[in-house]
Amino acid sequence: MARPIVSFALLLAALAAAWQPSKALAAEEDTQFWLLTFATGEVADGTTLTVDGSQRWRSDARGGDQQTLRFNVDHQLAEGVRAGGGMMVLDAGGLTELRPHQQIILVKGRFESRTRLEERFFDGADRMELRLRQRILYTQPIAEGWRATLNGEWFGLLQGRNAGQGASTEQWRAQAAVIHRIGKQLDLGAGYWLVVFPRGSRTDRITHVPLTTITWHF
Repeated sequence: MARPIVSFALLLAALAAAWQPSKALAAEEDTQFWLLTFATGEVADGTTLTVDGSQRWRSDARGGDQQTLRFNVDHQLAEGVRAGGGMMVLDAGGLTELRPHQQIILVKGRFESRTRLEERFFDGADRMELRLRQRILYTQPIAEGWRATLNGEWFGLLQGRNAGQGASTEQWRAQAAVIHRIGKQLDLGAGYWLVVFPRGSRTDRITHVPLTTITWHF
């Protein structure tokens, strides 16, 4: 049963390797590959701990390869309502970002809405950056042990890291993924992220991200 998901992941990786933007678009468009790993489980009544890490292969023009580590704790406030927060550490090329966050999640049927506020601290920045993220996720079972997800997310800067930088839309993300449950504790997935960075009168910058996910439920 795991062979189709592995084949899908290999296909995405092959497509990423084969895709070559033209010289005219090279500055505005790139392809990355991300490996995401998660460990998640209930640590107290109604309280869930999630620890995740990632390896993100990126070109030097995009800051080089990036590694991330994050923990998040959510608590069930009511049926379909969770709230929590955590911290993320990101490193690329020896530069580090610290990113605490707070969030609230609303679930109705197969739909999930997540609102997340992030405080971002960068090496050498003028000040803390404040970012708001709003995601809508839909999950669809497709076979025994299989599910597909679709989500869209808006990233809005409330305060930029540089002095004088005001509010703006930083990026939009759209993702499609297929996930397979192996046994009671392990999920394997493969998907694709389209990331669009609006740049006003200039051409939007676009990033294509084939990705694989591994999730362990403890």
